[in-house]
Amino acid sequence: PEELEKQVQSIPWKRAAEPEEIGKLALYLASGDADYVTGATFYIDGGLMQNQGQGA
Repeated sequence: PEELEKQVQSIPWKRAAEPEEIGKLALYLASGDADYVTGATFYIDGGLMQNQGQGA
């Protein structure tokens, strides 16, 4: 629990993603709306990857 809280505090939004937030991206990618999406990486991380390597 202590390590998990430490990890959560490193996320700019200060919380973990909700399952529904991850599910929305999965639904989009499985839909026809994403037909032109190829080779993309999507981060559902509350901005965590945006700060990597910046000492934040």
